[in-house]
Amino acid sequence: NAKQLLGLATFYLGIENAAEAERLANKVIAFNANLPAAYRTLGLAYRINFQLEESANAYAKALELDAESIVSKRSLAEMKRAVGKSDESAALYREILAKDETDAPAQTGLALALFDAGKRAEAEAEMTKSLAANPNNLPLLVGAAYWYAANNDGAKAVELAGKAVEIEPRYTWAHIALAHGFTQQKRPLEAERTLLAARQYGNFPTLDYELAAARLAAGFYREAADALRRAFVVKGETIETRLGGRLSKEAKNFIELLDLERRASIFQPQSADNPEAAEKLKSLLDFSQKLDAAPPDETEIAKAAEEFVKGDDKMKPHRQLFAANRLLQSNKSLPKALELAQAAVGKTDAALDVPNASAAVLADELYESRTLAATRNQLVLVPEISRQTLSSILRGRIEEISGWTLYQQNKPAEAAVHLKRAVSVLPEKSAWWNSSMWRLGASLQADGKEKEALDAYIKSLPKDSYDSAKYSIIESLYQKINGSVEGLQDVINAQAKSAPIIEKQVKSAESSAKNTETANPKTEIPAASESVSTRKTNIQPQQRIRFPKEVPVKIETEKVETEKIKTEKSSEVVAAVVIPASEEAKQRSTVEIPAEVKPTPNPDSEKSIVVAEKPIANAPKPTETENKTTIENPPETANKMPIENPAEAKIKAKAENPVKTETILEPEVVTVSEKTANPKTQFPASPRTIAKP
Repeated sequence: NAKQLLGLATFYLGIENAAEAERLANKVIAFNANLPAAYRTLGLAYRINFQLEESANAYAKALELDAESIVSKRSLAEMKRAVGKSDESAALYREILAKDETDAPAQTGLALALFDAGKRAEAEAEMTKSLAANPNNLPLLVGAAYWYAANNDGAKAVELAGKAVEIEPRYTWAHIALAHGFTQQKRPLEAERTLLAARQYGNFPTLDYELAAARLAAGFYREAADALRRAFVVKGETIETRLGGRLSKEAKNFIELLDLERRASIFQPQSADNPEAAEKLKSLLDFSQKLDAAPPDETEIAKAAEEFVKGDDKMKPHRQLFAANRLLQSNKSLPKALELAQAAVGKTDAALDVPNASAAVLADELYESRTLAATRNQLVLVPEISRQTLSSILRGRIEEISGWTLYQQNKPAEAAVHLKRAVSVLPEKSAWWNSSMWRLGASLQADGKEKEALDAYIKSLPKDSYDSAKYSIIESLYQKINGSVEGLQDVINAQAKSAPIIEKQVKSAESSAKNTETANPKTEIPAASESVSTRKTNIQPQQRIRFPKEVPVKIETEKVETEKIKTEKSSEVVAAVVIPASEEAKQRSTVEIPAEVKPTPNPDSEKSIVVAEKPIANAPKPTETENKTTIENPPETANKMPIENPAEAKIKAKAENPVKTETILEPEVVTVSEKTANPKTQFPASPRTIAKP
């Protein structure tokens, strides 16, 4: 029964089981070779299985059997576009329009085929006419946006793709086109944000690659490697993946490897990817793999690191420090780590002349924070910090990495020289300063200068946290020098009194207190967490995430109502970061995202800050006006934190006179649409139901 077999094949197409659909279509053709519907089913099965030439041949056979079939002609025209035969595709679309000039899919296809053929003026005229008739023409908006991105017109790509995302936020290729536009406009953090939203609805290698490319542009190299390792592996000179999660494929570079996914999904023959970025991502993935390989080959690791950092662009110093730090963390190829760190000396000014310089400088310190936030459907974006401060951090990190590498090579005297430079350059009492001061203490102790080491150890202790391991080291050394631990706590307390107080400013509304309590679920809190209480509302326990802890925190509560697909009401607790008024105020965003990578917290790291917890929102990007609760500002408060273990003593907020501060990060909460249970590659190209052949 041909009808039943083709109906069953259509079911398999709907779940992207192309092999089974192909088998059933061929079975029908075996006993009825003159059935056009069987060839159309076969053509769609080939397309879903990324066999584009075979798909075009099947549609051509269907059209041969039924020359009047609009469906066969339109499908053949689409595949002609996908394989790069734009003129033939345009001719087929014109034949359809000659019979019915109101055929919207044919109008869309003609405009896009003209773009592909390089006839921009004619294509834009067709696009204008089509959008006038249907402003919500999603396939046209997405296809044109991607074409503009592929032809280096980022502004036009952002304009059209932005409209497409507003119309249908679940269509991943709209987000991909938008991200390309943002990247070309030197806005990689916005590109990352839209791709994280897209990952709610799609799960295929191209999406992981695009996310990694956005992170590479921003300087989040380790996070970029994490994204790549979800779907790709480097073997020798080739990269391997499973297209659509089904078909094994390998190629020498990412652009060639992912070419079929783009062509099969949106019929675009031209890639918008940057070849240089693609090569950098390949070398980054290779370096990451070799670093984690067992047993490690330090010669190969050093070669991979050198391959990743090579170039003469302004991001090179950031790549050098990233690679050096990863080698140091892994305790592998330490001579190469020292070489890379020293090679970055004198290049700090050029390294700050890049878009989002703060992200590139703070990327290593933010890695655990952002990874942990990802597990809770959040995104921690980087505050914009003044150039002078960034320069100090960058120069200090060069010296810290150099010094600690020498320490690991049993050269404590030389290490101390570099670490003293680091603490003299880094912002005092910052997370980086504390880290360098502790390492200086270790180097001095190894060099036999125990009193100086003890002083450095005590100075490095942050006021707002307790580390039992570090305290034990200090206690042991103090006892060795003084014969007992008597007076140690007085010394530590005296040092703590001179440390800056972390301020917390709480904005709340009495009307939002109830929503805040019910919306924010209780979570397990690390030992150093704290609670903040105010006159009007109670903020839920906050999750500790990795971030430079010396930056004070500002917490706001906000009620956001949205309505679109599966809309829900939710209230958000928003974290803002403030630092002393010496910094210039610039705003960034905090975005909820799906969890992908589990964090690996570093128990020795002091670079952390409490960021308010936010619930997972299940509503998509709103298209209607949001109703927001008016926020009243209560008096600012400052927390004095005793030097004790927060796991054993509850830290209470104590009101102090407000201290003048300046906000450097004012997060914006953007609701990300509900994540589908099993995201797919989104076939067919437009989000419409697959019709029976």
